[in-house]
Amino acid sequence: MEKIGLKYGLLTAAGLIGYFLIMRLIGLAHILEFRFLNAVILTIGIVLALRAYKKHSQGKMGYLSGLGAAFLTSLVATLLFSAFMLLFIKGIDDSLMEVLTANRMVGERVASTPGLVIFMVLMLEGVISGAMIGFIAMQYFKRPDHTVPNSP
Repeated sequence: MEKIGLKYGLLTAAGLIGYFLIMRLIGLAHILEFRFLNAVILTIGIVLALRAYKKHSQGKMGYLSGLGAAFLTSLVATLLFSAFMLLFIKGIDDSLMEVLTANRMVGERVASTPGLVIFMVLMLEGVISGAMIGFIAMQYFKRPDHTVPNSP
């Protein structure tokens, strides 16, 4: 489970970073509503991790171990993406910080420790989203045949 979570977490982080860089290149990184697609990328990574884990365990994936794989995937991806964003904002371009602080989404206390606040907001957003996505995806992956039982 750990190897699969790490592998797909790294791939998902690469997808998130790549998406951000593409948005930056075409000049749309400042539009915060496009961050919704981060959840789509995270969902794809978690579903691929669960599919690989189920295949690795010959279809006998436990519910909690599947949730663990999903959570580990989201944790690794979010940690790497948050660290990348922190380095990007601090070292390359701090104009994104102005966009984030102008929006009340981050909060008013950003002025004292902006890097830490941005890192924590991204971590919370990613890990909580990943936990919810994992829980939802496990409703599909928990059954060996991926079907809903017939009602009596």
